[in-house]
Amino acid sequence: MTRRIADEPAYVLHARPYRETSAIVDLLTLRFGRISAVARGMRGGRRGASPPRPFGRLAVACSGRAQLLTLNGFDSQTHRWLTGDALYAGLYLNELLLRLLRDDDAHPGLFDGYERALDALEADAEPALRRFERLLLKECGYEITFACDADSGATIEADACYRFVPDVGFQTVDETADQRHVFAGATLHAIDRDDYADADVRRAAKQIMRRALAPHLGDRPIGSRALYRNEAYRHESAPDGGLA
Repeated sequence: MTRRIADEPAYVLHARPYRETSAIVDLLTLRFGRISAVARGMRGGRRGASPPRPFGRLAVACSGRAQLLTLNGFDSQTHRWLTGDALYAGLYLNELLLRLLRDDDAHPGLFDGYERALDALEADAEPALRRFERLLLKECGYEITFACDADSGATIEADACYRFVPDVGFQTVDETADQRHVFAGATLHAIDRDDYADADVRRAAKQIMRRALAPHLGDRPIGSRALYRNEAYRHESAPDGGLA
């Protein structure tokens, strides 16, 4: 039975060459989640033919009998030209989606969150990344609870200290404990209410999200993060922007 998808909101996550003139395009769609499709004749210099670009919203049409569909057409609905830190941050979002999402697993809330993140990257990339990472973990079934102690269920206290354990949560520790991966309750409260005005909160949120994502990303390095670091050092600037 042929599967047909028409007028589907989508974003390009990645495109790679396929045979002589085609490309395989990985898409994030509203109703079907991540899907892959062959864009035929999009390479090799054919006049007027080019693969859809990342970061702009599309309406796509696909069909096929196998998991790898054929991209029958697309219309560009919005355009985003990300540059500088925002570009690397956008590539990072795409890489996370490619590595954590399963094919044909719909996440409408994640689609909307991705759009919001793209819109926010140019203004202030770091909070946008943290919000999206948190949403992605939740949608994939690995939600981080910032309000309660993982062991007792007690409310996180502002003046107490907590260690973060991936896939477990925050556990109360005393002042004599090893302070690695330990965070003040007040910092966790700030992250929970999405308040990233303080630099210490930003640093803590980045550490927590990185540790939370690590078990699900495997041993392969994050390519967009390496690209960002290389670019930053090439211009003799210290990496920041929430990716390094």
